[in-house]
Amino acid sequence: MAPFITDEEESIPLTFEDVLPEPVSQPLPTQTSTHEKRHQIALIIDDVGYDLKALRRLLALPFPLTVSILPDAPYAKQAAQMAYQHGVPVMLHMPMQTANPKYTNKMEAFYLHAAMNKAIFTQVFEDALTKVPHVVGINNHMGSALTANTQAMQWLMELCKKHGLFFIDSRTSPSSVAASVARKSGIAWNARDIFLDHSLEANALQQAWKSALSCARKSDTCIMLAHPHSETLVFLEQRIEPENYPYFIAVTSTLQTSN
Repeated sequence: MAPFITDEEESIPLTFEDVLPEPVSQPLPTQTSTHEKRHQIALIIDDVGYDLKALRRLLALPFPLTVSILPDAPYAKQAAQMAYQHGVPVMLHMPMQTANPKYTNKMEAFYLHAAMNKAIFTQVFEDALTKVPHVVGINNHMGSALTANTQAMQWLMELCKKHGLFFIDSRTSPSSVAASVARKSGIAWNARDIFLDHSLEANALQQAWKSALSCARKSDTCIMLAHPHSETLVFLEQRIEPENYPYFIAVTSTLQTSN
């Protein structure tokens, strides 16, 4: 059972956050569906592990979601246990090198970057994985620089294969090769389609949600990333119409395999 945490302790602000890019419109690699479901949305909540009150609100939502937990978050283990006990899939939100100079020198210990050799790269990944129990897949936190590095992505997919993990490309850069390398590696994979909270303005959130519905109707499934911001939580609690609840599925139901 997780130790008791006071309200004052359980909500810690993030110390850094990459600037979210505009949606990427480039086509993804050819996909082979592993399921028969159509017109559905997989919601992944990134940056989990800093605010357990927010996580409780997320777990109380009346539709499925997936959580992706930062390995150096102060409540990473507790968050993973909470999600797992609620039957919610747990992902590792793996920090990776960003092209944004504002954050280049602000990354923490669990941070993959291009200057690492394979041994160090592997050790950092393995150490991060030990911090988040019940992980079934990973996606990149930041990573606009590293996901464009083919060698690094090959190492990453080897590690995913070793641990039986799927990979979701957060697509923080139009230059990302991560989804292509994942597909070629033979692991289960997919990629982000929509950022729900690229902007926290109410009208922008509503427009992003409409884009997700349109994406799902056109492409059968849509992967939508969001974050545990207060504005996002309110939107998910109050602005998703009950008739749209059946659209939601866990990201594990959207995974693709190589041809």
